[in-house]
Amino acid sequence: MTESSLQFENVAHAWVWLALIAIGASVLFATYRSIFERSERRLTWGLMGLRGAGLLALVVALAKPTWTHQSERLDPARLAVVLDNSASMSLAEPGGGSRYARARAVVAELQQRLAASASSDAAAIDLFDIHGSRIAGDPPAEPRLERTDLVRAVTTAVAQLRSKPLAGVVIVSDGMDNTGQNDLQPLRESTVPIYTVGYTEDSDANRMDLAVRSVTAPSRVMVNNEAQISVLVSKKSGPAVDVDVEIKRGAEQFATQRVALAAGDVEQPVEIKLTPAQAGKFVFTAVVRSGRAGEQLTANNARHFPIEVDSEPIRVLYVEGFLRNEYKFLKNRLEDDPDVSMVSVVRRANPELTEGTPAGDVVTAERLEKFDVVILGDMEAGYLSRAEYDALVAWVDDGHALLVLGGYQSFGEAGFRTTRVAEVLPVTFSEQPPFQSDDPFVLNLTEAGMRHPIFKITGERVQDAAAWNSAPPLLGCSLVARAKAGAEVLAVNPAFVVDGQPAVVIAAQRYGAGHTLVITADTTWRWSRLVRVLGQADTLYARFWSQTVRWLAGREADPERPPIVVSTDRPDYDVGKPVVIRVARQSTPDAPVDTASVSVSVVDEAGKQAAIVMQQSSAEPDTLTASYSPSVGGRYQVHASLTADGKPVANETTEFLVHGSDLELAQAGTNSALLQSIATATGGLYFDAQDAGKLLDSIQFKARRTPRIERREFWDSPALFLMFLAAVTAEWVIRRRNHLV
Repeated sequence: MTESSLQFENVAHAWVWLALIAIGASVLFATYRSIFERSERRLTWGLMGLRGAGLLALVVALAKPTWTHQSERLDPARLAVVLDNSASMSLAEPGGGSRYARARAVVAELQQRLAASASSDAAAIDLFDIHGSRIAGDPPAEPRLERTDLVRAVTTAVAQLRSKPLAGVVIVSDGMDNTGQNDLQPLRESTVPIYTVGYTEDSDANRMDLAVRSVTAPSRVMVNNEAQISVLVSKKSGPAVDVDVEIKRGAEQFATQRVALAAGDVEQPVEIKLTPAQAGKFVFTAVVRSGRAGEQLTANNARHFPIEVDSEPIRVLYVEGFLRNEYKFLKNRLEDDPDVSMVSVVRRANPELTEGTPAGDVVTAERLEKFDVVILGDMEAGYLSRAEYDALVAWVDDGHALLVLGGYQSFGEAGFRTTRVAEVLPVTFSEQPPFQSDDPFVLNLTEAGMRHPIFKITGERVQDAAAWNSAPPLLGCSLVARAKAGAEVLAVNPAFVVDGQPAVVIAAQRYGAGHTLVITADTTWRWSRLVRVLGQADTLYARFWSQTVRWLAGREADPERPPIVVSTDRPDYDVGKPVVIRVARQSTPDAPVDTASVSVSVVDEAGKQAAIVMQQSSAEPDTLTASYSPSVGGRYQVHASLTADGKPVANETTEFLVHGSDLELAQAGTNSALLQSIATATGGLYFDAQDAGKLLDSIQFKARRTPRIERREFWDSPALFLMFLAAVTAEWVIRRRNHLV
């Protein structure tokens, strides 16, 4: 019903207002008639019209005109539908498909049938989840909630519709309330009927369930080498079935094997061969899959396991005369390098304490064949036998590399000057003292040194030179006469002059098919220790020695090593427990990534993405870490990307599993009896999910009609005031200009 009317609220007696208007019009006419008789100008009547219009606008405003529109608003009846999206709904139905898929189909059918019915304008559906939160749009794709609380879901949903005409509540659930409360009295006191939709009891409560029980794998393997992975697969109940056991890393599949599992309960180890093609630290996943429908639980079908894949190592033999700081720091650095396999030999604590005898079997021809690089530390010539020196020279000539470090013994009077090693080195020993300078100095690179790969830090010559110029000073060096013809001087000691030239500190040359390098300083350890005392990273020290060994061995950083590796500290976690994410940047010869930016995101099974802020380690600048706390169970993916100069360099993905609450999956059955009791106690009805389409026929939708009055008052309208002001002002101006005042 719709009605509209215009009233003058201040007009109680119309005849009084009409009389006053008539009197006012008469006075106005008489006044302007007098003016016309004096002036005999017709303009007078126009002025009377303007004055009359202004006064009429004033009279209308005083009469308080009001427009009133009466209508009736239709408030459609609401049907609250509570959809159980807890984890137990992910379990399969006997006929195939999950409970949740059937529940979503029930909700969609209710919405479609109501939209197509004659009462669609008078009824509407409001959808809520099992926690009572309103669902806007489509229901969640997967059931993820860790708790089923029917009382909370219904009472919270009803509270949100308290001001609406509520026709009833529909619960679509398996009935597995796991709150531990048996008192459902709040539901029985409901003022509206509660209709329930459940599932037929499953007589096969122990239907098939596949699982990966354990994974046995080596912690470290060599790149491009075959590794044996043992996956223990189990099957609970069910018929015989063929399954695929896969080894994955993120979305990439590396190996697969089909296995036949017998009927009933089975536990069977599966041997799979994995050949990783990249070096680095990775987390792999073992997965068991079956094309058969009806599996009880899929959350246990995968298990993570870490493997560190090493590249073919550079084999280094480090022979040292006695324990000293240079040996300790260099040994630790090379042992930490994943591309280096080192064997070290130390004779004794101090060569002056006892009379040493040649070992005779430290550097034999047979032993040298197992190494790519030999490092000789501080020792007198008698430490090795003549046969060992001959074997070492022949080994270098055959295409290997020798590095000789500075020291009081090795470059002193009784040092290597009298051995065949002197032939292959790029320097000529001094014939007379001094053989050593103890004055501190800062290493000065030559032009050849600035171009050499062992001194590369950023790849920019100016920046690299500045980095070396600001390095901690070295405490002296052994003194040599000169560099040999054909040798390349890479760095000098500018503070000490020998034969008119800065003292040679680092020099290299080719000898036969091999390389030799001399470093006369024996305190490079200061590049590590001093900066670490200040809480800084010893990047310069680490880069120098790793690159030196790689250059000697004829290779730089492993080109097969990925620029970025992402991993987690564990393969699986509980809900709410912190996940430590680790991202390591790994430079290659063609792609230095020291300054590249890293971005990381975590994506859950529902597709929800969360950006992660990574923190850089002061001790390891190429390692970034962060912590993430998952709120629901499921399989998560960690996406890491590396960007340099605005361009993507590399992307890596890993996975981790979050175990949800055991409450939801502790029992695989359904509880239709509980749903039936709720419906009976509240005046509703229980329907099996297959018959849920009949539910709407049992519900009476009564829309609420609410009268609505719209009221607009025009007495204070600006239009009336402007009309009055304009008419009176125009009349006065025209009358004055025409001298009719």
